[in-house]
Amino acid sequence: MRKVGLMIILLLMAVAPVLAIGEEKETTENLEYSFYIDPLAGPEKAVFEIVLQNLSDNELSFEFPTSQKYEITVVDANKQKVFQYSDGKSFAQAFETVTLKPQEKMKWVEGWDYLSSGKRVPEGEYSVTAQLKATSINGKPISDKKLLSDTKTMYIPGENPVFKGVVSEGGKGIYKVMGEVRPIHGIFYYTVEDGHNQLIAETEVVSGAKYPQWKPFTLEVSIPESKLPQNGSVILNLYERSKDGEIMHTYPVLLERFNPNN
Repeated sequence: MRKVGLMIILLLMAVAPVLAIGEEKETTENLEYSFYIDPLAGPEKAVFEIVLQNLSDNELSFEFPTSQKYEITVVDANKQKVFQYSDGKSFAQAFETVTLKPQEKMKWVEGWDYLSSGKRVPEGEYSVTAQLKATSINGKPISDKKLLSDTKTMYIPGENPVFKGVVSEGGKGIYKVMGEVRPIHGIFYYTVEDGHNQLIAETEVVSGAKYPQWKPFTLEVSIPESKLPQNGSVILNLYERSKDGEIMHTYPVLLERFNPNN
């Protein structure tokens, strides 16, 4: 039970609009720009949101020597590399420029399926580092390289034996969740929360299938717009219960993220 709760907390921290995990950077006061990575470690893949923002009152042009704008590297607890964004990719060898207006923000999103050398990496804590590949701003070489890099910590969960391939679609309180399931007793459950409030109480689902056979499932989820958070994330938690009623095999699904600063 404690392990399940920890995974949910870590997911909520990963999707929170205020980044609570990672290296402390110097204050943004008097800085021209900020660059950071926001990793979300889901049950079957990680999503990396990379953000570059112009914090100044002037237009900034970031110049890159190739078409590669950033690098992402993931290492395990032993500092061994398990993922690198550029591996297997080719980039145009030509100068490119990204221009941001005052206070403008640019985002890139990349993903990783937890595979390293063809095998899923073990459950545990990993470090994610993003590096901006720009070499100059408005024609001037970048002198402070610390502002070009950001490192965060994420916890990768173990492979779930009961749920797989779960995806969601929709928005503004109306969602469809689809995937495959093989509950031990033919029944599974779900709740929906926003990190502070439970939006949908525990709901039982009879799957019609039992372990070890996988069966597709679809859930229709409806939440009144008045209950949706103005700032935060709406998460559906799939799980089953043991004979003793203990929650197990929890699989969190991000339904929607609300951030007024985006």
